[in-house]
Order: sequence, then C-alpha cells, then structure tokens
Amino acid sequence: MASEDVFNCSLQFEDPTTSELIQAIDGNYAATITLVVATILSIITFVVFMEGEVFVCRKIASRRKVQLSFIMGIYPVFSTTSLISLYVPRASLVARFSAQVYLSVSLLQFVMLITGYFKTRDNMRRLLKGSILPLGSPPLLIFASCCLPKIPITEGNLLQIVRIIKAAVLQVAVLKPILWFVATVLWTNGSYKPGKIGLHEPFIFFQIASLLSTLIALNGIIILFRLCKEPLKNFKITPKFFTVQLALVLTTTQSILIAILLSANVITCRYPFSARMRGSYIDNLLTVVEMFFFNIMATIWYRRLEGNIDPEDQLRRRYYAQLSSTYKVDPAIQIAMGDETDVMTSLTTSETSSRTLDNNSNEGKIVLNGIELNGKGTNGYHQTKDLENGSTEI
Repeated sequence: MASEDVFNCSLQFEDPTTSELIQAIDGNYAATITLVVATILSIITFVVFMEGEVFVCRKIASRRKVQLSFIMGIYPVFSTTSLISLYVPRASLVARFSAQVYLSVSLLQFVMLITGYFKTRDNMRRLLKGSILPLGSPPLLIFASCCLPKIPITEGNLLQIVRIIKAAVLQVAVLKPILWFVATVLWTNGSYKPGKIGLHEPFIFFQIASLLSTLIALNGIIILFRLCKEPLKNFKITPKFFTVQLALVLTTTQSILIAILLSANVITCRYPFSARMRGSYIDNLLTVVEMFFFNIMATIWYRRLEGNIDPEDQLRRRYYAQLSSTYKVDPAIQIAMGDETDVMTSLTTSETSSRTLDNNSNEGKIVLNGIELNGKGTNGYHQTKDLENGSTEI
C-alpha cells in the first residue's frame, strides 16, 4: 500500500479537485479534524468581524467607519480565501489573488485613517511642525540610518512628505494586483508554478517584485507611524499599526519561506498532494490560524469608541448620556443628522430650569418650560401638581 501511495504521488502533477480531495482524506482522521478546525476558526473570525462591523457602523458616524471597516476586513478576507483554497485546491492562486488585492486597498485606507485623525491640514501642520522625520526607518533603510539625514518638518514640506508617503503605499495597491493578475494568467497557461524556484521559473521573480513592493509600502507606513505616534497618542495608533504590519509581513514572507522549504526538500510529497501542493496547503492552513488571532487583536483596538472618535464627539456623547431620560436618540444617529443644536438647546433649557428652581424655591413654585415631566409635555395647556410647599406649572 505504501508503494502504491508513492507511485500515485509521483504521478500526481495536477492539483486535486474537491471530490478527489474528500475521497483521498476519507478515513484519515487527522486530515479531517484539521479541515474541521480550520472551518470553525474561519467561521468564528467572520462572526467576530460582523459583530465589530455592526458596532462600528452604529457608533461611529463619519467616513472613518468606512476606513475602519476596510482594515478590520483584512483578517476575515484572508481567512475565507485560505479556507476556500483548503477545500478547492485548484482555486488557491485565484483566492490568494483576491486577498492580495483587498490587502493593497486596505493599506491605503489605513494611511487615510491616520491622516484623517488630524481632521484638517491646519491641525496637521500645527501638531507636526518642528518634528523630525527619520529617513533611516526599517525595513529598507535601517542599515543606512547612520548616513541618511533627519529632515525637520516645516509648513512648507509637510504636505509634500505626506504625498510621498501616500505614493509609496499607493504603488502597492496598484502593482501587486497587476502582478497577481499576470501570475494568474500565466498559471492558466501552465507557465506559472507556485512554489517552484528556478532561474527560468517566473514564480521567484514575481515573489521578489511583490516583496519589494510590500517593503516600500511598509517603509512608508512606518515613517508615517513614527511621525504621528506622539501627536496621535490619544487615538491608540500603535496597536493598530502593529496588527496591520503583522498581516502585511506574514502574508508576503510566508509564501517565500515555504517555497524555500520546498526547494530544500523539507516539505515532501504525500498522497494525494504533490510537494508543491502540500506546501500551498500548509500555507493556507497557517493563514487561517494566524488570521484568527490577528482578528481578535484587531477587534480589541478597532471595535471601540476610545481612540476612534474625536474628543469633541466624546464630550458630546456625555451630554447625550445625561439627557438619556428625555432625549432617547442614539448619539451616532444624532451626530449624523446634525441635530447637536437641538441637544445643546435642551441642555441650556435644563440648566435654566435648574436656576429657576433655585430662584423660586423660597416662593414654593417651580416653573419648567419645554421639559417633559412623567411623560407629559406642553400642549398649550397648564397642568398643575401640588407639592408639599407649592406647585409645578407646565
């Protein structure tokens, strides 16, 4: 039986279909349990993302929720596409292509999120003026940090520096989808073999180009992070940057490391998978597990009000909380509707009523105008309720 497996494996050059995969692992409890665990982890990742998405859409009423949604979606997208690759091995390259396109767009959204925390260009100039921009930042320029100058931030060069950083991230949003699209086209023609390293194999050249593009984008994000870390410390950008950086680095370098293990014959053929397909299977399985834990960390820091809304909005929501008995509208909806004036008017009326209470306490009469009492309001009539020493007129 072992020789038959070796013989079949040696002839297995095409990736198995879903039916062939299920037939091959039938009775193999280890493989079945692995697929079931990967499925459960992927479902949990998606459910946690959806719960966080509902929270962000309800509680954060600005364009910022779109950016947060894109970034939080990195982890379920990679988990779902990797799970599809586990069940449909022949769709592995197409699934990875889709995930990489989404990641590229999300990186640009992350830069827009960081710059959007400043709200206006004037605030950005005011907060970053006098800061020092270190050009020798990891990962590309860390070895040249002793030679590269440190540029002071001025009002004249600030916007130009931000444009350069955005361009460094934008190139990965354009270049990587093009690379993966060309790789998919070559794969359908049989010219592109994922995991196969050689001078005449396009895989290694595509991976090197993708890695360089990712490192350039990562370098720009790190420079922006180091520049904005202190001025934006109230927005908790350090853990947010850490979760995005982990996803970016691992999804890029993990495939290259597995390809190196394949070339060194560390990952060998095992029926019904060829060595290359088995390496791809291990890559997708690791991605599902990694995204499960990354999603938990991202949910902690992205699914929250603190660090995602401006201090002015936080103060405004405290006012809404104080008026919860008479003003029962969701704060996020009220901010989106722009009815803050009505709330502040109600607050002013409430404060005026309190002062009226103090002024009339000696006379034994309390006059409240426009404020509901026991569910009753002013309908043009005067209602009177006897108190111990006076009355309340509405």
